[in-house]
Amino acid sequence: MITHTIHVIINVPKPQSYFPRKTDHRSCSIENMGNDVLNFDEVAVEEPTLPSQIGIIADSHGRWDKIVAALNFLIDRGCRHIIHLGDICDSAHPQTAEACVRPLQKFTVDAIKGNNDHQIVVNNGGSHHSVIPADVLDFLQKLPLVRKYQHAVFTHSLPFARELGLSSMVGTMGNSHVRQFFRRYPQGLLFRGHSHSPQVYFKKNGQVFSQKLFPGRKIDLTDCLPCVVTCGALTRGFCLMWMPDLHAIECQRFE
Repeated sequence: MITHTIHVIINVPKPQSYFPRKTDHRSCSIENMGNDVLNFDEVAVEEPTLPSQIGIIADSHGRWDKIVAALNFLIDRGCRHIIHLGDICDSAHPQTAEACVRPLQKFTVDAIKGNNDHQIVVNNGGSHHSVIPADVLDFLQKLPLVRKYQHAVFTHSLPFARELGLSSMVGTMGNSHVRQFFRRYPQGLLFRGHSHSPQVYFKKNGQVFSQKLFPGRKIDLTDCLPCVVTCGALTRGFCLMWMPDLHAIECQRFE
């Protein structure tokens, strides 16, 4: 039997949450995702400013050790706000769900629901024999599909939850979806996971271009908006730093 011991950071200020901890938007509830008109893709944020550096992670797929390593890495580099873009857990290994969620709770990480997180709830919710504590299932169930702050949008895969519902978590980001995002958010910045390789889509001369992101190379987004950024998977050792004041991003390897 494997025992999961979570080693957390000592004497480091907790990251701050810049998203509301409570919301009455029904996007946070799986049971309410029907065919009626739901405000899927609106999570309003009224904070006047964001911290100078924000850490972004995604696709840990049950690897609690990767989550802890990335949190240590990002906080050590000055990130006082961290966002997880979903697939926190692995539906094939539900026994790791609690070990994945606890560090996010401890360090007030704002998270998005991924398809694996949804499946964990579907498979284990209401079961008297589940290996996952009820409060962990509740945490995963209440995760939104999309979060927003001003011009920035955060989602697991596609940001069109109103139109696509739960399938927005698994849809592939193709050029047509990129163009759709560009039309909807002319100065928008989308951060997403799901695709495990770090990449950025941007528009130039009316055409959509993509560019791989390499660790340690800072990208100036000043003249690239709107754009779509895939942050890369924790399982591959990738994370991302966003500097809102500098309009820049930097892919990082934390191991």
